[in-house]
Amino acid sequence: MKRRRMFPGKCAKNLNFFSQIQFKTMEIKIQIADSVYKALLAGGNRIQGSIGLVSPTEGNFNAHRKSTDRRMTRFIKLAHGRASVTEERVSLTLRIDRKETDIVPCEVIDVEAQEASDFVYANS
Repeated sequence: MKRRRMFPGKCAKNLNFFSQIQFKTMEIKIQIADSVYKALLAGGNRIQGSIGLVSPTEGNFNAHRKSTDRRMTRFIKLAHGRASVTEERVSLTLRIDRKETDIVPCEVIDVEAQEASDFVYANS
């Protein structure tokens, strides 16, 4: 029985190249807000965010904002977007593809804004 090579051809060369790479570690001191620290301790879950470097070894962690009113949000799908209603806010988003040459944008705005308006009054 003939033995087959695990990485034939160019793959073997690439594998050899990657085995020669040396990885280095870097330590960064990160400053986080008290509320983020408390949430980490209380929940034990990951907190998503971004790190803004102040210097090559120090940075500030900024947690991404999370919306808590998603449970009370009502949506309606429109032909070219959507409308959403919460207790505090109403949102209308329209997206018209440039390839839709038979669409007149002002008519889409007029018609779908009216549909969204009817939806808002029905859910207020």
